[in-house]
Amino acid sequence: MIAFRNVSLHYAGDVRALDDVTATVEKGAFVALVGGSGSGKTSLLKTINRLIEPTSGDVLFDGENVRAQSAPALRRRIGYVFQGLGLFPHMSVAENIGVTANLLGWSKREIERRVAELLALVDLPQDVATRPPAALSGGQRQRVALARALAARPPVMLMDEPFGALDPVTRDGLMQAVRALHDKLGLTTIMVTHDMQEALLAADRILVMSHGKLVANDTPAAFLQGNAGAEVAALIEVPRRQSARIQDMMRAHG
Repeated sequence: MIAFRNVSLHYAGDVRALDDVTATVEKGAFVALVGGSGSGKTSLLKTINRLIEPTSGDVLFDGENVRAQSAPALRRRIGYVFQGLGLFPHMSVAENIGVTANLLGWSKREIERRVAELLALVDLPQDVATRPPAALSGGQRQRVALARALAARPPVMLMDEPFGALDPVTRDGLMQAVRALHDKLGLTTIMVTHDMQEALLAADRILVMSHGKLVANDTPAAFLQGNAGAEVAALIEVPRRQSARIQDMMRAHG
């Protein structure tokens, strides 16, 4: 479905945002891109829909080089949930969700039907359609962003740290909802996150980035069994330590 072939991205002064990344994302997979700030995970994600053009190497979508495709046409085949969501504040929820469908020339009636369908799909009441995004909670706005990304029925969903600004309870609920939507719609999903615990619980496969390089590519089960290097082990150890501390506190106050 998506393949990175020796993808590199260099900036002035020989800064390497991406350094010879090669990986394949199979159709139907839920993949988490994990790494610290500046590791290259968001840059790699944006090469898929040509928001960033690599200095060298190729990105393939369904076997075709993305550079051979019109960037606007490519992006309409790929759902994208931005970091910070990127909802248009001057538009209603319905208008936000229908943006891509409108660009594709759908009729007003088709867009209205699709908006209603998507609000139900992301578990939002129909009456939010006429409200501005500012009138919604953070979790509701996130659901609107998901609905907008799904509007044109794309086979691929890209998500750039979509839950970073949410409280833990809302974040956990939305992560479960996203995984359920992925399974229900048969999507191929790539999600950038710095949260290893989130990646372990949600993804089928985890790609770990460090200083522009892909340093690990395996299943959550393999990572938990210790089949990775020191950098990955350090990431895994964080949720393990947190879980152990909580268990100690529960025993102490049990």
